[in-house]
Amino acid sequence: MNKRVFKARNISEAMSKVKAALGSDAMIIATRKIPKNPRQPYSKDMIEVEAALGKPETKPVVNNNDIKSLKDELITIKDMLSIAGLGSGMHNIICNQSGSTGLLASLLRSGISEKKAYSMVHKACYSMERDQKQGFEVTSLKKYVIKECVRWIEARNNFKRDNNSGVPHVAAFAGPTGVGKTTTIAKLAAHLSLRKKKRVGLISIDNYRIGAFEQLKSYASIMGLYCMQAYSRDDLVCALDRMKTMDIVLVDTAGHSHYDKRRMDELSSVINGDYKINVHLVLSATTDFINMKEAVKAFSSLKPDSYVFTKIDETKMCGKILDQVSDFKLPVSLVTNGQKVPEDLIIPDKKRLLSIILGKEQEAQGDGPGRWT
Repeated sequence: MNKRVFKARNISEAMSKVKAALGSDAMIIATRKIPKNPRQPYSKDMIEVEAALGKPETKPVVNNNDIKSLKDELITIKDMLSIAGLGSGMHNIICNQSGSTGLLASLLRSGISEKKAYSMVHKACYSMERDQKQGFEVTSLKKYVIKECVRWIEARNNFKRDNNSGVPHVAAFAGPTGVGKTTTIAKLAAHLSLRKKKRVGLISIDNYRIGAFEQLKSYASIMGLYCMQAYSRDDLVCALDRMKTMDIVLVDTAGHSHYDKRRMDELSSVINGDYKINVHLVLSATTDFINMKEAVKAFSSLKPDSYVFTKIDETKMCGKILDQVSDFKLPVSLVTNGQKVPEDLIIPDKKRLLSIILGKEQEAQGDGPGRWT
């Protein structure tokens, strides 16, 4: 095996040199940081990558261990190439911490943004190095990264409460068009009424979508639940007054563009009445980063209490949930993963939510985003 050493200013430049000289099948043997020359104050840190392309003289005897080793090497190269375009400082992490390359690539494949993934790996590396210096027992870098993930997320079950106060718990579900609010309400109503034996009432204030009330009412009829329609704030107050013996009342709202300020103000005026109504912001996990963040900003005028993420079965990149939860600090109360009522509903704890974010839910079903190193 002929080894070659490549020096460059950053990991992106080094990988380009390796690929140009040895091709995409090159094996990365080692990487290290080269400090700048103290005699040259204007010089910069460099990195050194040792790579090789195997040239066996005779035909080798290949066994399963050889194949696994080769696959691991190719995965390492793929991981390094996938993060080669990231900003300054990344090569320091890669050179100083073994295993950081695969972890960072796994976070990116799960859908976590580059900024958030870099931040978590950077903080995990710092915590690991600090513990080593202080003499604490140090576990793998993966566990430090998981600790960082857990630190950012929160899950909360907002639907446990009984009607001991004489006033039902009222939960309104708001969000953009097509995210699955009505189906989510049906799933939750079935879960609470059939499995938890709660008294559940349903109200629709969706007066825009044709057949919206009929859809909710059909679900209510199947489950034997009381369902009403409200056209105004006064109608909603009357409906809630008629349902005051319920444990929980679930309110379905009209979906609309988060850029439609008039409709947003109209919805706000209806649900911000005398009753204390908890608002749950429903977002589809298939939505891209920019539109999801724009929706959160727009619906923040409703002062939501939690997130509900739908359609996690329709994407391999649920990591964007972590970005939303950490940037707009709200807990996650519900997650949905299909169309079946009530089966495809998850009331997650932190562990289950972390599993969803990192793609482990999909991997368990044989449809994951790839290796979580």
